[in-house]
Amino acid sequence: MKLFTTATLVISISLIGIGLTQKDKINRKIRTIFNISDEFDCEAYEKNQYSSSLNNFLKDYIFVSEKEGVKASHDLKSLRRKIKSGLLVGVSENKGFVLDTFQFSYAVLTPYSKNLLDTIGIRFEKALNKTPLEGSKLIVTSMTRTLYTVSKLVKNNRTAVKRSPHLNGNSFDFSFSRFNTPRAIDNCELTYLQETISKILLDLKNEKRCWVTFERWEECLHVVAKK
Repeated sequence: MKLFTTATLVISISLIGIGLTQKDKINRKIRTIFNISDEFDCEAYEKNQYSSSLNNFLKDYIFVSEKEGVKASHDLKSLRRKIKSGLLVGVSENKGFVLDTFQFSYAVLTPYSKNLLDTIGIRFEKALNKTPLEGSKLIVTSMTRTLYTVSKLVKNNRTAVKRSPHLNGNSFDFSFSRFNTPRAIDNCELTYLQETISKILLDLKNEKRCWVTFERWEECLHVVAKK
């Protein structure tokens, strides 16, 4: 009986081994078909490697933002007039990003700001191409606000300011703590995504296309587009 039990155990372990081997072969075949690298290193970026350099202040951009953007809208009715005139355009999910549920802002931007957002999304998607994190997307958490929504926001958020580029239609935020991913990710992979988008934004900042602030308290990346 003991011999039978031992034999059964050996056979079971062998079958499991064969099963795992077959599974690895199948996974490798799938990765080969889709040309996905097996050499993914989620530790390629250190925490705050690039995000710490995203440190613009309100004084750096508020005057240009107000000059290049639209005049602040009092309410939704005023905002709709700017949309109708073409000063603002609607924004929907696109390559590399999805939209969060907005509570204090609306999914509209100036045309040049929308172009920047689309560029960021495309670069983010390209950066993750052929990696295990392919298909992950940024989450846009805020866009254009009105004077009315700002007045409500400052009551709920101690870091919010009344004079904000979000009023001018040329600012948007990405979540830094959340990403739209096709599967659950670990802390190392989260850091990889965080520093990937931070590097992209730092490059665009150096290209003089935007200002960027890593808002640690809000865990978001605040982007202000340049015309």
